[in-house]
Amino acid sequence: MFIGNLSKPFTFCLMLTTCLALIISTSGCHKNPHHSSAIEGDIEISTNDEGDLCFEPLFATTALNDQPIQIEYIKMSNLEIFNLYVPKDESRTMLTIDPVDDEYHIIEKGEKICLNTDDPKLKQNIYKPLEQKFSIVSISGIDDKEEEYVYFSHDFNYPYVAK
Repeated sequence: MFIGNLSKPFTFCLMLTTCLALIISTSGCHKNPHHSSAIEGDIEISTNDEGDLCFEPLFATTALNDQPIQIEYIKMSNLEIFNLYVPKDESRTMLTIDPVDDEYHIIEKGEKICLNTDDPKLKQNIYKPLEQKFSIVSISGIDDKEEEYVYFSHDFNYPYVAK
């Protein structure tokens, strides 16, 4: 009888804790991008008049779970150039371009992000010099509706030679 009286408050507390954990964990999902998938796309690489590499997300290539999707712009969190073929104890990142003050930088259709940019809203960080090797450029962020993560990428050999 004593154990029966203790089990009711214990069961109540257990149920309350479970319900609170469920509410808290699901409340973070609203207005946050989905974690299971990302809108993917390709990047066109070119050079500007000064010879700097420029990267343009190709909005016509965007897809979510292999299904084409239209987005108006990207809220970029960063652009990164990295090399996968480095020893495990070394960083893969060679260079990043990040928003200076804001969490995101808007990239609209046709807009390019160039190395050595003079855009005061962007900051370039060089971690390793770009060397002659296979590299990957990626642009990460969220979509215009703030519903999905966005990941554009393209493989290239550095130095880049236009085709």
